[in-house]
Amino acid sequence: MAEHATTSTPPASGEDGFREIPQQLLALAMGFVPSQIWQNIYEPNVALARGTIFADLDKPFIGEEAVCNDRT
Repeated sequence: MAEHATTSTPPASGEDGFREIPQQLLALAMGFVPSQIWQNIYEPNVALARGTIFADLDKPFIGEEAVCNDRT
């Protein structure tokens, strides 16, 4: 079990009003995923080809097309 340092007083607030949180109390990464509304749904065969069932999430991948290089 991980041990966490505790203090009897809360951390001081910075100029912006937010308290500093000790690094050992923070998670390495935390994602936020809002609920997806079931609207603008692809047909199953289109969804499989596009990689998503939601048309609103179907964003183009530009990849190397966006990078200028001397190979073309």
